Amino acid sequence: MKKITMLFLVAMLSVSMVFAQGNKESADSGVVELNFIETLPSPSRTALIQSMIDEFEAQNPDIKVNLISPPYEQAENKMTMMLNAGEKLDIVESRDATIMQLLNNKHVISLEKYLADWEYSDDFMDISWRAARTVGDEAYILPMIYFAKGLFVRTDILEEKGIEIPTTIEELYDASVALTDGETHFGYAIRGKNKAWKVSSDLISLANVPNISMDNFYLTEDGQFSYATEEGKAGLQRYVDLYKNAVAPDGINWGFNEQLNAFVSGVSAFLIQDPDSIPVLDQQLSRDKYTVVPVPVGEDTGVVYQDFAFQGLSITSSCEHPDAAWKFISFMVSPENNARFCREYGAIPVFNSVFTDDEYFSSDLFKAWNTMFNNPDVYKFVNYPITSEKFAAWEPYNQQYMQQLLMGNITIDETIAKWQEYWGY
Repeated sequence: MKKITMLFLVAMLSVSMVFAQGNKESADSGVVELNFIETLPSPSRTALIQSMIDEFEAQNPDIKVNLISPPYEQAENKMTMMLNAGEKLDIVESRDATIMQLLNNKHVISLEKYLADWEYSDDFMDISWRAARTVGDEAYILPMIYFAKGLFVRTDILEEKGIEIPTTIEELYDASVALTDGETHFGYAIRGKNKAWKVSSDLISLANVPNISMDNFYLTEDGQFSYATEEGKAGLQRYVDLYKNAVAPDGINWGFNEQLNAFVSGVSAFLIQDPDSIPVLDQQLSRDKYTVVPVPVGEDTGVVYQDFAFQGLSITSSCEHPDAAWKFISFMVSPENNARFCREYGAIPVFNSVFTDDEYFSSDLFKAWNTMFNNPDVYKFVNYPITSEKFAAWEPYNQQYMQQLLMGNITIDETIAKWQEYWGY
């Protein structure tokens, strides 16, 4: 055992010496070396990022970027451990759910001085600035991609049945019911599990609540629990009715893959989903059979509420070469590279020009997101209470009572009371 331990220590020391020697050689040659950790890795995504790093290094031979790609399940914990241990990290992938924690722990720096002279500032969408300045109205993240919902529509099925594309939640409900025969065809592909509240139920149920707070999806501007309002209760009842009258019975257990399978097979004609569905659908459906339109609005309010997720790049407070780090992240988040990354990854770009100049993103499918992002009075992107200590456990708690509600085991009032008790609103 002692021999094995000694061999392990020698091996680790050798790795450290090689790493240190590499850093020394880089320093001796005048090359700045940056360590960059990604937190949403996958084989194809990592390969894409590495190819972009290779291009950057070819253009900037005085900068070397080392990409660190932990296994997906461990990536964020790995980043946190490295930062807390003071290990050399210069650039980190941050996102809406982690940027506040990174800032509170003083792990990232403000990007304002760089953004002041950034050549692409005028092209950044308004929502991109909002994402960048999520915390304290100061930019600690350079947003790179968005995820926001759109309404996916099987246009071939609607045309065959003589049904118009819905623009309100009421029209969506009526069209879904009209397309349902109760046996093989159903109007709507519900999300029954795995963040169903983000994908379906909150968006549909709360559209007619007139004054939801932009800072908290579950509170109105006058401090009421959104679902406890008259409009919230009515909206949740309609969501239950949608399930009973226009959704396949096993939809209560559907996740992402099951939703897409139902849409592709024609079992369901409507689907609310993120843009990462498009690459999957394009492989299985021709675009003359489906499209994406803005999420339907409340018929009474004329607005709809949804959250938006974003991911971007931040520079660490321990970075010894922040100017070089900025050069790299601004390369990654330039309009041309942003279009390429989002196109291959299945996300929404952060620049206005990409929606007009890029052939892929100027297509009809992506006009839905361009419309929603540029009409904030109608399409309201609100925040969930992600800073609450209760948020992490909301997923299973919400699902537990929503499924009981859909199965008819508890009432609307009982469900709302349980949710309100959970949040303490």
